[in-house]
Amino acid sequence: MTIWIGLTGGIGSGKSQAAALFAQHGVPVLDADAINRELIDTPNSPAIVLIKQAFGEHVLHNSGSLNRTMMRDLIFRQPEAKHTLESILHPLILQEIVRQQADYANHIYGLVELPLLRPQSPFLQIIQRVLLIHCDESIRIQRVMQRNSFTEQQVKQIIANQPSDTERLALADDVLENSGSLHDLQQAVERQHIVYQQILNTQESR
Repeated sequence: MTIWIGLTGGIGSGKSQAAALFAQHGVPVLDADAINRELIDTPNSPAIVLIKQAFGEHVLHNSGSLNRTMMRDLIFRQPEAKHTLESILHPLILQEIVRQQADYANHIYGLVELPLLRPQSPFLQIIQRVLLIHCDESIRIQRVMQRNSFTEQQVKQIIANQPSDTERLALADDVLENSGSLHDLQQAVERQHIVYQQILNTQESR
């Protein structure tokens, strides 16, 4: 049976980069964000139908997909909208992750990339371990500003709406530091992969 590890970290921490490096070692990687994008970008998907009922057609593009900019602005103005949106999306994302996990039943371990993992999160029920990608906040801000052309204030607002480092560290079984170079991250991932193969294979053989 595959042991599933939740890969988490704040925006700009390098989660996707770390996930890609694990994948190079043959580790299955499932991406909650990619599932989320498919749900909100597909007109008349189950998610879009429920979002339209909850918020109205004005949060959709003419094409029928979710207008992310409008929804992001709404969430900044009305924090309760975030909880409503999550109550719609999370069960659908969870359902799809479980479906995908069944395709990788014979691996030692796999990763589920979960950016917004919190205590009491429903996603904790589908993973057996948590790996945190940690990075200094100042570096994360610079990375996101360069990658997305956001202002510093916009990035700080996004960070403020995500779980804090304290919350993430409380959940983490393992931590990879990613405040350095890509080479540093490659080495850290390789070491962690070897550790997982050793300890999880031992658990599996018991």
